Amino acid sequence: MSTRVKGPLAVLLGLGMAASGVMHFVDPGWFEPLVPGQLGNATAWVYVSGVAEIGIGVALMLDRGHRRRAGTALAVLLVVLYVGNLNMWVNDITIGETNLGTNGHLFRALVQVLLIAAALWIAGRLPRKRPA
Repeated sequence: MSTRVKGPLAVLLGLGMAASGVMHFVDPGWFEPLVPGQLGNATAWVYVSGVAEIGIGVALMLDRGHRRRAGTALAVLLVVLYVGNLNMWVNDITIGETNLGTNGHLFRALVQVLLIAAALWIAGRLPRKRPA
């Protein structure tokens, strides 16, 4: 993929993350069931993850000088946040009126892997092909 795609992709991912982070404050109750009970105060974790999503999203959108760190942080955050997705899957948690079922959760996992790969690519942390 061309580096001309990297900037717009970083902005798109940044917008998505920032918007998701804002939703953590607008409707924290929607996210709370995803937080595993072992972690304690679900609302606090929703707010903490919301702040992280907003911060990383803004960094991806605005500052090309910080994209390496922001892309790396996004990849780590997506791995950490998958704990909530996994909790939803394992414990068959319905969010709103949404129950994903096995196929939905497998698709969601695939999307998560693709987002992590995109974040690592933006950060310049994927292995490059060696010339033949």
